[in-house]
Amino acid sequence: MEIGTIKAVHIYMHRQLYVTAALELNLKGVKYIFGGHEVFLSGMHGGESADAPYLGRFLFRCMHVCKADNWDQLKSSKVLVEIRNGKVVAIADTAGNNWFNPKEEFEAMNLEKEQIESTARDATKS
Repeated sequence: MEIGTIKAVHIYMHRQLYVTAALELNLKGVKYIFGGHEVFLSGMHGGESADAPYLGRFLFRCMHVCKADNWDQLKSSKVLVEIRNGKVVAIADTAGNNWFNPKEEFEAMNLEKEQIESTARDATKS
């Protein structure tokens, strides 16, 4: 784990169909990206037509980790960074108390959504 500085924040279009967001981090002079289209995409309804709202969750959790009131305040924030295979997979506050790993959280969101839909389907069959 290393302490890094958020140098820039980006919200951008991917393939003119989706929106994604990323933090540009500096760790000891090396630039890393956290988030972006390799981690998540959000379309008109969150992603594909029925996907969870990844963009909102990503923005909220980054702000939550940095204790920022708006997206612009993230720039220059310090974060604890977890790197695996040369990629940033999670960030946390500098004390390491509030971790955000988008892959894990988005998988949990998908599982919860599937359980809710399954319960709703079972209820309509009864």
